[in-house]
Amino acid sequence: MEKKKELSFYTKYLAEKGLITGSEGNLSVRDKEGFWITPSGKIKEILEPKDLCFINWQGEFLKGKPSSEWGMHYKIYLKNPQAKAIVHAHPAYVLALDLCGFDFREFDLPEAKIFLKEIKVVPFFLPGSEELWEKASESALISKVIVLSQHGALTWGRNLEEAVNLLLILEKLCKIEYLRRLGGQR
Repeated sequence: MEKKKELSFYTKYLAEKGLITGSEGNLSVRDKEGFWITPSGKIKEILEPKDLCFINWQGEFLKGKPSSEWGMHYKIYLKNPQAKAIVHAHPAYVLALDLCGFDFREFDLPEAKIFLKEIKVVPFFLPGSEELWEKASESALISKVIVLSQHGALTWGRNLEEAVNLLLILEKLCKIEYLRRLGGQR
């Protein structure tokens, strides 16, 4: 599938799953001369390939107005050549557990270690800030799954399907953990 169509497909898919809402969140995919990324302010459910933005490896916007978190994607791609696709979202259960002080190394279900491996947590930095971009890109050298404290989650993979799958699994595990805690356990 062409990169722009694939990016549009997975963006809509995550919106339909409720993991990105309205214009929030952003996805990107690496290309030879730079990367494609979702635009700023565009409702994700209605995103089309023509709406996508392109940024080259010099950080120049060659097409469209990208997400305000474009620099986080840019820095990850520059530092980590294994990263071919990135998903950044604000999943409700990830955020709920983060705000409750959950230690993301403490999942009881074995799926966490099997699929997510090591989860890194980046302390709160203002969204769109250089500090956030720097800390997230450093964490992406160690882990494919990153919780951005009081902000959301970021996953990367060898392709968009892998990055999306990691986000889906992270949110599912967080939902189970949250519901378990509501039930009075732990």
